[in-house]
Amino acid sequence: MRALLQKELKDLVRTHRIVFLPAVFVVFGIMGPALIRLLPTIIKQAGQQVEISMPNFGPADGLNQYLQFSRQLGLLVIVVIFMGVVASERKEGLLSVLFVKPVSRLRYLSLRWAVNALYVLVSFAIGGGVAILYTTLLLGKPHIGAMAVALLLYLCYLLLVFSWTFFFSALFRQGPIAGGVSLVPLFVLPFLGALWKPLGSWGPYGAASMGSSLIGGADMAPVGLSFTGVASALIDLGLSLVLLLGAYAAIRRAEL
Repeated sequence: MRALLQKELKDLVRTHRIVFLPAVFVVFGIMGPALIRLLPTIIKQAGQQVEISMPNFGPADGLNQYLQFSRQLGLLVIVVIFMGVVASERKEGLLSVLFVKPVSRLRYLSLRWAVNALYVLVSFAIGGGVAILYTTLLLGKPHIGAMAVALLLYLCYLLLVFSWTFFFSALFRQGPIAGGVSLVPLFVLPFLGALWKPLGSWGPYGAASMGSSLIGGADMAPVGLSFTGVASALIDLGLSLVLLLGAYAAIRRAEL
């Protein structure tokens, strides 16, 4: 187990992922509040002599912008980084070498999933901390409690996105194929949730949607944490474990 853990940590360092993903979310944490701070000036310059009515942007808008960047771009980065997390080692024949040794497939997959999932969640949390700091400096003091709960809800959805990418990486030998298939639920779930409200509230995407609603903004009053948001977060956690078991089933039957 220690050897496998060392291997995972060395992979993070060797591939520079240990720096890249936190840096991406830190950039989002800076850009979110900064964009909201500069937005009135940008719109005013663009409108020139035209009278434009602007909402009163506040700390909630800066934090929500970080969540939007994370949802729209951060999840794409996660898929791209991890689409080959299992597929690449399977394609290169490393798995066949590992499993010749006394290493069980479930132990290998569980450890690889746990280390990389923790890495994703910590990266997002670091970006969230930077977003709170820059929001305080540029827009005023935010509601820390609401932001903390929103980050937790988002973490559950991020874990699910990573987990289905991990599953497809185990299912397909080619990383690009796994990445392409992983993008499908990333876009389909919010779309279906918008079409059918119960799915949008109770389904996997409901946790992320509730996270944004908790913070509110200039055009949206904050709402309290609902049971549907908690249920959606728990569903995300449960599906993540199911996908891990699905990855194990796929590797167990695969030709290495």
